[in-house]
Amino acid sequence: MAEIKLTFTEEQYKKLVETIFLGSWMLNSTRLEDLDEEAEEIRELVLSRYKEANLEDKVVYQEEMEIHDLTIDYESELLDQYIEEYDEFSFWDKLVEKLTEKEMVQTFGADVVSAPLTDEMLKTQLELEEKIGQELEEKGITNLHLPLDKK
Repeated sequence: MAEIKLTFTEEQYKKLVETIFLGSWMLNSTRLEDLDEEAEEIRELVLSRYKEANLEDKVVYQEEMEIHDLTIDYESELLDQYIEEYDEFSFWDKLVEKLTEKEMVQTFGADVVSAPLTDEMLKTQLELEEKIGQELEEKGITNLHLPLDKK
């Protein structure tokens, strides 16, 4: 297998470390024990060069586990900076998608979820997404009503 060598500036390397952390987090955040080992190997390879980029304040070597890792402060900074915003955006995007799907099923029947959409269905879906998205943007979730069984 051919070996590939890359050269980075310190700033590019720092961005690579951030990208590797975020990608690794995305791949492994929902896995309890079965981590993506290939991704972890790449993460380790990248993080192991931290001294060359003067990132001793952001990356540390954990001798007991024989791995490189981000400092807790740096990891928290990245979580706050990127993942919180991503989660917030994803929540609203997924909520619009699910509420639209619910309306589509009520309008066209349960087959709408698995069947190819007709032009009419697609037009209705886009209109619903726009309407639901706008409503949620203007009023948040305060207007959502779930008919809960009150026993």
